[in-house]
Amino acid sequence: MATPSMITAAATLIERIASLSLAVITLLIFVASLSRYLFATSIPDAHAIASLLLGIAILWGLGSTTWRNDHIAVDLVWQLCPAPLRRLMDIFAHLLVTAFIVALAWALFSRVMTIMHAGQTTSDLQLPLWPFYAMAWLGVLAATLLALARLVLLIWRPASLPVSASIVDDAAKEPRDG
Repeated sequence: MATPSMITAAATLIERIASLSLAVITLLIFVASLSRYLFATSIPDAHAIASLLLGIAILWGLGSTTWRNDHIAVDLVWQLCPAPLRRLMDIFAHLLVTAFIVALAWALFSRVMTIMHAGQTTSDLQLPLWPFYAMAWLGVLAATLLALARLVLLIWRPASLPVSASIVDDAAKEPRDG
């Protein structure tokens, strides 16, 4: 069985894939802008490729965010509840997140198959779209696995889960007795 540290290492790798996608987007947009202003020409399909890569970056980043529990959250009611109720709320909330990610993975897989069978391509270079969508689907699949791992650990071994950076920051801001 995978340990939480192994899963965290996998989440870090997943995060790096999302980062790499963002780096490629940045480079592509920079070169496309430079070529447009310096040489009065554009890179074919630069906008379409950048858009597809942005989808990949977001969906691969979802896995890391889910594992580390770094989603945007409003916890006004949660803070007022006793610890056992907080735990139940955490489990229920993560169950909903996991269900959403599973549904997203299923829907995106269906979309990948539809695009692949339709033979859809970009307008200028005629690049097939399905590999981009498949890469995005792999990111959602990774997010699904990380969400399920977090849910299992949240139920049976909550102390082994990584602590969100925002929780650490909030704890550092609280006044200490002393």
